[in-house]
Amino acid sequence: MTALLASLLSIFGVSMTQPDTASITNTHENVSIAAQPSEADLDVWAANGTRVVVNTRSMQETAGLSFDMRAAVESRGMRYVEMPIGGPHGADPQHTIDLAALLADNDGPVVMHCRSGMRAAHLYGAHLISTDSRVADPFDTMSWTGPQSGDMLRALTPPASED
Repeated sequence: MTALLASLLSIFGVSMTQPDTASITNTHENVSIAAQPSEADLDVWAANGTRVVVNTRSMQETAGLSFDMRAAVESRGMRYVEMPIGGPHGADPQHTIDLAALLADNDGPVVMHCRSGMRAAHLYGAHLISTDSRVADPFDTMSWTGPQSGDMLRALTPPASED
């Protein structure tokens, strides 16, 4: 339905460019952090040009949803990526390395989510720290006002390479 509305509005020169839904908590550059999206949120994100959805919930959490997240994202033309944090997966710094590659290869909006946005924000924060030595406080840089865990951020930050 939202895609139809966006298409109709575009006929009149009106653009819906932000993946702005109730689940979006904040946006930094082309990355939005979100709480668990509904299928209606996915419709809005797709209509607004989101290219990639990164799910940081554990596989067990995702399996407990009332809909198939991967199928719902992909059926709307977006790429679905799982980078689970928590549960048996812990906080893997490889996700931060993988996120850097994903963002470097993508030129459109990306939405990262978990249940509340906290894990997604920490993964993105670890990305900011590992890719820009000027970032002292990634939460301030991305305007994240939600819960902040230095331990989680450190666990997700890959060791500095010694070049």
